[in-house]
Amino acid sequence: MKKQLVSVRKAPTSKGMGDHVRQVIPSAVRNLDPFVFLDHFNMEKAPHAEGIPPHPHAGIATITYLFEGTNRHRDSLGNDLVVRAGDLAWMQAGKGIIHSEGMQEIRTTPERVHGLQIWISLPAKEKFAKPDFFFYPSQNLTTLEYEGYAVKVLCGELAGAVSPVKSLSPAYIWEVKAKANQTVTLPITAGNTCGAYVITGEVAVEQQTLSPLMIAEWSRAGEEIQVLSKTDSHFIVLGGTPLDEPIVGYASYVMNNETQILQVMRDYQMGKMGFLEY
Repeated sequence: MKKQLVSVRKAPTSKGMGDHVRQVIPSAVRNLDPFVFLDHFNMEKAPHAEGIPPHPHAGIATITYLFEGTNRHRDSLGNDLVVRAGDLAWMQAGKGIIHSEGMQEIRTTPERVHGLQIWISLPAKEKFAKPDFFFYPSQNLTTLEYEGYAVKVLCGELAGAVSPVKSLSPAYIWEVKAKANQTVTLPITAGNTCGAYVITGEVAVEQQTLSPLMIAEWSRAGEEIQVLSKTDSHFIVLGGTPLDEPIVGYASYVMNNETQILQVMRDYQMGKMGFLEY
């Protein structure tokens, strides 16, 4: 049985980050439990542009995936590396970590940086898990080739291909690239959430057309979705087993209640998340 389309919306410009960022979750879709945040950014970095300075996270895993360009990741665990197009950076914030993005990069020419920043809520029992960081180069992520389209398994499992990502929250993220006039059929576990966000091209879902920056959301019932590529298209499909737990967010923290929010705020102020130089 196919999942039923629930909504189709265009992601608005991010109020906090500016015109070069579209906030998909929670602005176009409130959440795709366990996903609570999705920003789509597309910008040109000047040679000496500053990135996002050190800031804390807790209660989530943050995911950075690039379609184009590079981004330097640094964190209070001592990790310091450059994420390139096709790579996946997975930061398990847990009880708290500090990181920066794109800071102190050395370049002599402008660079376009295009990609996604995703937050996935950790289950209640893992909210205070030990923080960690995992880096998955593009060549370590499986791409399934079908007639007319390909699916890169960033997280989760599809047709026997299992991502190396060990997510504490049961979830999947698939990157789809399809030629024009192809029907992409994907199995989705009954009861799981599901959404598809269009990066480029046009696709059709149940007679509705999605252009770039639009997201479709399906019902939890059903075990399959079908997306027709009207043109050469590039889109992301994501969702997972719902945690169905309270969500209380404050700044870059996502916990289950206000008491936990106050606790991680104190932990940050007391230096329990470590330190990261500006």
